[in-house]
Amino acid sequence: MSHRTAGIVIVVFACTLFASTGVVARIAIDGGLDPTQVAAVRTYGGALLLLPFVLRAWRGFSRTMIVPITAYALIGVFASQGLYFEAISRMDIALALVISYIAPLPVALYQRLRLGERLPPWAYAAMVVAIGGLALSVLGGSGVGELTALGLVLAFLCMATFAVMLILGPRQPTTMGPFARAGAPLLLAGVAWFVVCPVWTVPWGEMGTTVPLSGAFDLAVPLWATIAWVVVVGSAIAFAIILAGAVRVGAGTASMLGMTEPIVGALLAWVILGQALTAIQAAGIVITVVAVGVVEQARSRRIRRPEIPDPLAPLADPEPR
Repeated sequence: MSHRTAGIVIVVFACTLFASTGVVARIAIDGGLDPTQVAAVRTYGGALLLLPFVLRAWRGFSRTMIVPITAYALIGVFASQGLYFEAISRMDIALALVISYIAPLPVALYQRLRLGERLPPWAYAAMVVAIGGLALSVLGGSGVGELTALGLVLAFLCMATFAVMLILGPRQPTTMGPFARAGAPLLLAGVAWFVVCPVWTVPWGEMGTTVPLSGAFDLAVPLWATIAWVVVVGSAIAFAIILAGAVRVGAGTASMLGMTEPIVGALLAWVILGQALTAIQAAGIVITVVAVGVVEQARSRRIRRPEIPDPLAPLADPEPR
């Protein structure tokens, strides 16, 4: 498997994990936890799980790593997941995801204006088609039930932070392993969450209560199980995987491949939370997958212009001191 192909597989797998995390987090929120509590516990748990990897790589840290790691921690971890959990508590997951994944447009604009990366016109048209397909997959039927003005604002803010996250991800220090690169921003984000939602404010005594699922499975899930999934799968593993994949394929490709998350998220929300998909929505999913494939093909065959120096380039691969 080539370096690029491996990156594609890694990013798609990570996006699948992120999609499942949103659904499980909504179960926890429906079970009585506050969205900020879910986000904080996710960060705390992920930071603790990855702490050994950060400590092993500690001697490799340098001053040049402070800015990229801190920016990624505050925007890509703290703000992004906090806004997302607040959004899905006020609207259906599928709609929140499709709004968040308009992010490839500002990322592509950044790639074009800042880095001079050109794509053929039909590739940009395919991006529009992909987003239209996602809109059909969510809005083309009765699947969208919850929608508030505040939820829309939060979802669009989440989209903005996600776009920044896609750009900053490949600029994390590559001299460390992916788990250390994921753990360092999680630790910093944990400090921020400690100010907003201290550990002792989380209702740990209620973790034994169960939450009934409203989808295809007649099950009741304990709160502790949802938190365990969100922490282990949706934080420690998913963040490390997405960083490793984004470094291999670049921010633009990662953003387009990331559009598999709302597709998977809509399907999981249908099965687990009872948000049914219509034929129009299913067609939207197919349109999105095909359009993303077209864009990826265009990127793999693109003809590069002479490289334009990026003022953010010093953040990419800092040498340890």
